[in-house]
Amino acid sequence: MNVDQNTVPILIAEDNEAQRKYLKDLLVGNFPSHTPLIEAQDGEAAVRLALAERPSLSILDIQMPKMSGVKAAKSIWKDFPEARIIFWTQYPHEIYINEIRKIVRSTDPQPTYGFIHKNNPEDRFVRFIAAVLEDGADMIDPAFKDSFQRPLLTEFEAEALRYLALGLSNWAIARKCSLSLRGVESRLATLYEKLFPAHSAGTDAEEYDKLAYNTRTRAFFEALRRGLINSDELEKAEAELADWIERDRKRFSRAD
Repeated sequence: MNVDQNTVPILIAEDNEAQRKYLKDLLVGNFPSHTPLIEAQDGEAAVRLALAERPSLSILDIQMPKMSGVKAAKSIWKDFPEARIIFWTQYPHEIYINEIRKIVRSTDPQPTYGFIHKNNPEDRFVRFIAAVLEDGADMIDPAFKDSFQRPLLTEFEAEALRYLALGLSNWAIARKCSLSLRGVESRLATLYEKLFPAHSAGTDAEEYDKLAYNTRTRAFFEALRRGLINSDELEKAEAELADWIERDRKRFSRAD
């Protein structure tokens, strides 16, 4: 669907009323041809309005009620791949960046998007919006360039990080993911290589480091440091895991 980017309104999806008003005032003052604005207070409403109204640009908060900005973008791009989306957030954790990159790669044609921290100065944010909205340029906050260039984690690797953090053994991960124990060990080895690109393998320090460090614990630390896991995602994973553990424990008992 071809739209005139100079006349179609902009969608704001932000559950914080003060931040939504800030965005609204900023957009009205700097992009008056895109008013009246479309506003949503949660992810589900953002998807519904984006697909119905086909805005020239959607600005999505990452963490919103009912559906995250990342999941909302995935739903929007599924039926509206031409949508231009800016993610603005106070939580630029790599767990979200990793998912956004995978969604963008899997969308055909690859969509136009931006990613920026909410604490940027107003004039920089205006230039950022203009580049995505008017030029169709992908824009990444310079503070997060490195995060967007690191190796992507697969679905298993992202999931495995949560299981490691929650204390699952390789044996339990194999049962949970329907893999062999050898398959889990191989996949975890690849994950560790992605997390520690400058590790000591092949150097004089390799033997010492194998004795000095617990790789699983170091992986948890690195994931925590980079925001590849966070408390919200771990709480969700813990709840889901508790249900699975209960079912698997019964299955294990019956097998005996």
